[in-house]
Amino acid sequence: MIKDIKTALEQAKALVFDFDGTLVDSNPIKLGAFDKCFIDYPQHFEAIMAYCKNNHHVHRHIKFRHVFEKILKMPYTPEIEKRMLDLYDLETTQKVIEAPEIPGATKFLDKFAPGREIAVLSSTPHDTLHTILEKRGLKKYFTKIQGAPVYKTDWLKQFLTEQVFKKDEVLFFGDSADDAQASENVGIPFVAVGETKLSKATYHIVNFEGLS
Repeated sequence: MIKDIKTALEQAKALVFDFDGTLVDSNPIKLGAFDKCFIDYPQHFEAIMAYCKNNHHVHRHIKFRHVFEKILKMPYTPEIEKRMLDLYDLETTQKVIEAPEIPGATKFLDKFAPGREIAVLSSTPHDTLHTILEKRGLKKYFTKIQGAPVYKTDWLKQFLTEQVFKKDEVLFFGDSADDAQASENVGIPFVAVGETKLSKATYHIVNFEGLS
């Protein structure tokens, strides 16, 4: 395993990125949207927000179902699902489009995207992810874009197989323990992005400044 992240980057043939909290500072937006979605359930607010915060990279469909069935003890009907998803989208998509990037992210992509496979792998719904990337001017950097529904471990395994990369030729950038676990499951180096140091990370960066 290469000890220096700059050397690892120079030798990498593919870079895979989580989106929220990795390329864009959007996690507070996503978490804050649940305030609005569950404003009518103040007696359960603390439990709801604790669950959402501790599972912030779990797909919104799963979160809403869990909250209704396990915390609110209410049926999660198709009508409720549509209402909650529409409200969540209204509270997040445009704000994520306008959110600040993780410092240095665009310059980093400018430097390292040419000549490499560059993928984004996110729990944001697939069509919404495409819209956000397009509006932010980021879509041009990515050779592969995958949003939810997706299991990151399975997608990474397929990516390695299809592209015929060696495991040490791919770096996965993310900001959560779930991202780190997916990397470990597949056996590829993981770059933790942000202030939190994840125990399973191969490398850790606060942001992308200094790498481009």
